[in-house]
Amino acid sequence: MTTTTSVAHSRDTLPMQVANMTFLVNKLGEECAPLQYVRELTQNAIEGIGQLAGGSGQIVWDVDWTTHDLLDGIFKLSCIDTGAGMTGPEMVKYINELSSSIREQSSTGNFGVGAKISAAPRNPHGLVYMSWKDGVGHMIHLWYDPEEKVYGLKRWPKNNGEFWTVVSDDLKPKDIEDHGTVVVLLGNSDDDNTMEPPPGAPMRSRWILRYLNTRYFRFPEGIVVKAREGWEQPRSDSRHNFLRVVEGQGAWLDKNCQFSGIVNLSGAKAHWWIISAGIDRDSGHVAPGGHTAALYQGELYELQTGRAGIAKLQGFGVIFGTDRVVIYVEPDTDRPSVSANTARTHLLVEGEPLDWAGWAAEFREQMPDELVQLQEEIGAQAGEKDHRKAISERLKQIKDLLRFSRFRPARDGESAIDPESSPFGGEPSFRGANTGGARESGKKGGRAGDLYALFAESGALRGDPVDTFSEPQTKWVSVEDGTRNPPDLDDRAAKFLLQQNLLLINADFRAFTDMVDRWTLSYAAIPGARATVKEVVHEWFEQTLIETVMSAQALKRTGKWSLQEMGALWTEEALTAAVLPRWHIDQSIKRNLGHRIVSLKAV
Repeated sequence: MTTTTSVAHSRDTLPMQVANMTFLVNKLGEECAPLQYVRELTQNAIEGIGQLAGGSGQIVWDVDWTTHDLLDGIFKLSCIDTGAGMTGPEMVKYINELSSSIREQSSTGNFGVGAKISAAPRNPHGLVYMSWKDGVGHMIHLWYDPEEKVYGLKRWPKNNGEFWTVVSDDLKPKDIEDHGTVVVLLGNSDDDNTMEPPPGAPMRSRWILRYLNTRYFRFPEGIVVKAREGWEQPRSDSRHNFLRVVEGQGAWLDKNCQFSGIVNLSGAKAHWWIISAGIDRDSGHVAPGGHTAALYQGELYELQTGRAGIAKLQGFGVIFGTDRVVIYVEPDTDRPSVSANTARTHLLVEGEPLDWAGWAAEFREQMPDELVQLQEEIGAQAGEKDHRKAISERLKQIKDLLRFSRFRPARDGESAIDPESSPFGGEPSFRGANTGGARESGKKGGRAGDLYALFAESGALRGDPVDTFSEPQTKWVSVEDGTRNPPDLDDRAAKFLLQQNLLLINADFRAFTDMVDRWTLSYAAIPGARATVKEVVHEWFEQTLIETVMSAQALKRTGKWSLQEMGALWTEEALTAAVLPRWHIDQSIKRNLGHRIVSLKAV
């Protein structure tokens, strides 16, 4: 009888190794956001506390006061937690291996790489880990060896050459009793101040607080997080130098909102808040109103504030009052396909970016009544005269120029059509083999093809022009009447929201205000002239912007412009450029005022 012995898997396969670990760590570190290490160390601390029965504990971001006193006032940042702690050998295993974790690794949970790749390259002098477990403390020192040019643990000659050593309780923070961990970030040298915020970090004196509040929506129940602020002030000054509790963005929103709710979307739900009027949104503790984010497992991803946040909100249909509105979209958590990228900056669904455009469209269709009311109340304050009738009448005179001659097939059509040069039928098709695949200029693409065999008997194709004359809606906005919130449209003429077919025009833009001032001065002797001048100036600039948008859209009929390429023609910068040539507009304003000024004089 012949017996077969199975070969162990480890003998069947030579495991893949990393030939240049230093390069890999540096490369991955470059992809991390500047402050991501704060998140990663906080998350490690949360997981350490989670190992305890009850899962309660605290995390403190503070100055390492021991180092501060020994190094003549040098500030070193530290993260302290009261979690389960680790032994020396455990720290060697979990800290010095790139992809290892106390918790089970998964694409939807802990990667086991975050703290190492985000913190180590930014602290080549080292990260000192001190951990207590069952009352006994151990220490390791992860650093970049400049001679060997590698990341790794320092050897402790006094401890039999081990890579860990016993640490005295003299270094144990008062918050830790029998178990807990401290991580001290040493930066680039002994003299490096690692409490100094990275360039661009908001709120210098409370940058850790601000980051954690905007990174976390909520912390797990039973976990208290604190952060030091005002550390440069004397330690005796408890009014300015103290630890503040970090609550997370969700707690602040719930506490300070006038209305809130949830809108169910395809594969996600949108959490929304309207912040109460008069709330101080610029304290620096949290992200101000007028922002969006993705919410996943209690954390915020893809947070957009400022111009980007306002633009995102406007995509969701929130045109006015953006400084008081916050929207977080939370993908369905029961979908295993939802995960974060390695750098923890973006969420992915089945490996693809989030469908912000689709969710925004759904949200607009289900706009909560409270948000609708907010739009109506603030929008009504604009008080701008409707110029639509006058502009429409003028545009009708040139609508043939704005249409770019699109035709619908018709046997008795009024026009003869060249099938090789004219953009017939509907939009070009990009699907299926029958269309010839991706459209190329001069190819069949989505042409109506066999449909035009109907016209063969005459030897020429006939068609009727399609009326594509569609004006965008317009709204003048300004800081004065509360319809514009800086930095939205600062020193920009206008923006076009394609999905809403809405043109927002900035009444505060200097090209408009300068023109109003110019003609008001000309009629300074006539009481009430400024109001009329403003109406006329706005009307002619509005027409210019409408024409720009409509003409840009008309280019699509040729099939030679993609939507992205067209969109470049109605960016804020492009629309601003469209109103900068002012001679012809000035002449039109002059003629119009010449007629209207008669009625003013009569008054």
